[in-house]
Amino acid sequence: MRYGGNEKYNAVIVGGNIGGLIAAAYLARAKARVVLFEAGEHFGADAGTLEFAPGYRAPLSSQTAFALDGRAIRELRLAAHGLEFAQVNMKLLALGPAGQHVVLPCESFRGRAALAAEAGPEGFAYAAFHDEAMRLARLMRPLWDGTLADPPAPSAADMLLIALRRLHLEDRDEERIVELSRLSAAAFLDHWFDNGPLKAALAFDVFPSGLSPQEPGSALVLVWRYAQENGGPQGAVCQIRGGPGALAAALLGAAREAGAELRPSKRVASIVVEKGRATGVTLDDGEMVAADSVLSSLGARETLLDLVPAGIGRLGMRSRVAEPNRIACAQILFALSAPPPFAGVEPHDLAARLAVMERGEIADEAKGAALSGRLPGEIAMEATVPTIADPGLAPVGSHVLSALVPYLPAGPEGGWPGAQDLLRGRVLATLENFAPGFRDRIVSCRALTPDAGPHGGVSLLSSPIARLLASYEARIRTPIAGLHLCGRAAEPVDAMSGRAGRIAAGLVFMGLRQGAAS
Repeated sequence: MRYGGNEKYNAVIVGGNIGGLIAAAYLARAKARVVLFEAGEHFGADAGTLEFAPGYRAPLSSQTAFALDGRAIRELRLAAHGLEFAQVNMKLLALGPAGQHVVLPCESFRGRAALAAEAGPEGFAYAAFHDEAMRLARLMRPLWDGTLADPPAPSAADMLLIALRRLHLEDRDEERIVELSRLSAAAFLDHWFDNGPLKAALAFDVFPSGLSPQEPGSALVLVWRYAQENGGPQGAVCQIRGGPGALAAALLGAAREAGAELRPSKRVASIVVEKGRATGVTLDDGEMVAADSVLSSLGARETLLDLVPAGIGRLGMRSRVAEPNRIACAQILFALSAPPPFAGVEPHDLAARLAVMERGEIADEAKGAALSGRLPGEIAMEATVPTIADPGLAPVGSHVLSALVPYLPAGPEGGWPGAQDLLRGRVLATLENFAPGFRDRIVSCRALTPDAGPHGGVSLLSSPIARLLASYEARIRTPIAGLHLCGRAAEPVDAMSGRAGRIAAGLVFMGLRQGAAS
């Protein structure tokens, strides 16, 4: 082994994902000496744009952004580095049988009033539901935007009570939030809607948490989703022009401009821990890099169990780190010669998110099958046609359809190579039911299954609800002093947000200032 230099860094960042790039940019702007190591050739692996057929590009993994940290976008001047949005506040279109679809506007009160007039009782119900969800989201937003710091607590119930106490809510609102922390999204929506595509489409939004709409606590995930919308148009569901890869490129530019040292094709082999504190990293090639702090944009399991040397509190940490995900998502990409022929859908509405789940129970049934290692019989999916708002992703007149399929087994019986064709066939058959003739417009198709590509990080917290209710500081700090998580594993749910990277950088910077003062 050899030392990389005589001077140590203020911070070493492991992994060039979105959270890692944001942390690097913020620390470098604060004049800290920071280096980021990325194992691959390219940065931003969790926000890629993939050319999956000649001339056809599609968002990789995160087909829409729904929790972006608006503060980081403004403060890092990402627009000056080329970041543009093809659309913000994307509509949600609930596909129904026989062309009986419902388009849910997000952009204004006037749009929801128009829906109420057009869709009758269900439209009025949506307007009332949206008002209540947004009201609850505003109450809880300080917990989820990082402005409410709370002390660690031993359980999710304790976390919630501490947070509610610090939010200073009225008794009725406090009781309502406690109720939602135990309620399923399906039961929450039952108050407003009958069973049908609209209710199923709304419930579908809980899937990034790993919960199904029928599981206790998933109602609170819906409120979290509306809290993102409440944070501004960039926090709502949006589409980045050029795909998520454009976000990574903008962050790369911001980090370089700030003076961060970025080193691709450098894999970190281990995190150096001395006297209970992270003091640097060792690279695959034997180089040792010393630092005051280490940040990791990887998952908690990969960081604490794979990179931290054996014997350094590993047994205790293993009990704290959540178990590996047994369910996962796949993405099926279609290159099309013409727009997808969804029956009863107006051409301009193809820019919306298309929720394909006629019954809310489909998600729960799919998750049950996934936990047993089987593909679900009925597919739930979210489809987008990114080329409607961003035509440059495909040749002129052509289009891309991306289908995100959650609630799949991380490792199906027989492995993904054998299950891939079966999944592709079921997705295609489901789309053909709503878009007769879809098959005839396919130029190329590619399936991205969970055994390939980036995955969301496993959290330090044992359950999705504990993760949702913890403060950012509790998710970012680890049992090892000076070692912080700054990626998706430190977010309330698995989302391409970047907020954890910004807040982690702030915690590290405060530690550096305190160390300098002492």
